[in-house]
Amino acid sequence: MKKLIGLFISGLLILSVYSCANNNTQKEVEKKVPAKEDTLQMNQDTLYARIVSGILEEVAKKRNKIDKEALTVVSETQGFLQQVEADESDKAIETGKKLIGELDILLSKNPDAALIPIDVQYRIDETVADIPTVRKITKDAKEAMRAGYYQAARGILENLKSEVVVTTYNIPTATYPIAIKNAVLLMQEGKKDLAKAVLQQVFGTIVIQEIAAPLPVLKAIEMLKEAQKIDAVDHKNADKVLNLLKNADYQLRLAEEMGYGKKNIDYKPLYKSIKELEKSVEKKADSKGKFEKMLEDINNFNDTNFPLN
Repeated sequence: MKKLIGLFISGLLILSVYSCANNNTQKEVEKKVPAKEDTLQMNQDTLYARIVSGILEEVAKKRNKIDKEALTVVSETQGFLQQVEADESDKAIETGKKLIGELDILLSKNPDAALIPIDVQYRIDETVADIPTVRKITKDAKEAMRAGYYQAARGILENLKSEVVVTTYNIPTATYPIAIKNAVLLMQEGKKDLAKAVLQQVFGTIVIQEIAAPLPVLKAIEMLKEAQKIDAVDHKNADKVLNLLKNADYQLRLAEEMGYGKKNIDYKPLYKSIKELEKSVEKKADSKGKFEKMLEDINNFNDTNFPLN
């Protein structure tokens, strides 16, 4: 995890040449910053453990999508390549024709088999920053862009991220039928080396997909779940519940400032739901329904904008 300690000093030195910041601009940056709770009524290790557990669950779902029939066909393509490499022309031509038919049927029946995941990994890229820091960074980047210092702006924004990245390595099965057809034709023409080259190039290709989900939003979800669990027992720990709700609200605002989703449009309904929850908890009312609605809304927001599966 990277700490924002002196990370942008060099960028700010460049920007000082042309910065037009004044007192009014500074006030604009500082105003309307939501209060941040100094403490969190939840163990940080537990928070991250739950986030990682959720990620691993999504990774498992992606792995479970691997189609056994598709893998069998892919395995047979390797046997086809071995026959080509061994100059077993007749066998290779027959195997190739059979594979073309199997792949056409597979892809017609299951379009998702066009990309078959063979490995799924995840990583956490976290920049630790508060909202005023994020606003200062984005302001400096905008000034750099306006002044034409595009590379400086890129450097300033380079580490302005806090996200979970799931990387999937896929076999591009959709490209196989054409490659096999071409290889069969080349084999029939006696061009074994060209057939081998075509297959090696296509069979050796891996398509990498990366999907990122904002870590502040995932933190907010876990904080809301913890608040719901505490509130469900009794109302004696309303202060802890409110603390978690305020921290969840702050995390959502941090995600918004970092540019994860559209400002106001995506987040406004979530802020409203948290505010209603806070009022309910303060009154020590039955908040079960409001918690369920809040979690449904934030999960839908996350799944719609940043799906990991």
